[in-house]
Amino acid sequence: MAQFLGKWKSVSMSNMEGIGKALGYSDEMIKMASASTWTFEFTKDGDRWTVSNESNNTPKSTNTYEKEGKELVTKGPSGKCMKLIIKFDSDTKMTVMEKWEQATGWKDVKLVRTIEGNTMTAVLEDLESGEKMTQVFERCT
Repeated sequence: MAQFLGKWKSVSMSNMEGIGKALGYSDEMIKMASASTWTFEFTKDGDRWTVSNESNNTPKSTNTYEKEGKELVTKGPSGKCMKLIIKFDSDTKMTVMEKWEQATGWKDVKLVRTIEGNTMTAVLEDLESGEKMTQVFERCT
């Protein structure tokens, strides 16, 4: 788990268009997300994990998980409800099960982050369609 601590900056992204369409993003949102450079920061205080993220196209947002396995209810990029459950599979692998509120109901999404050296790979998958987006990050601090 400690491997995640610190700041990470995105260096590449693939298939934003495919995952964006599967998640119901507008063409404008897909274009904006594709042009975004993301920075994530992970901090820990006891059992509490905080994940802050921002991009050159979006304001900073912060999610705090009170405890691994406990559901966090927050707002997603569209402003609608998101439910998140974080799980640490190992010191270098984190899985976040997500439910995104949409006009047609809830969308189940899985985010898996893995670390190898100073590189973090994040794979976001829409569980209904199987569409995946991959982002690669490098450690800043």
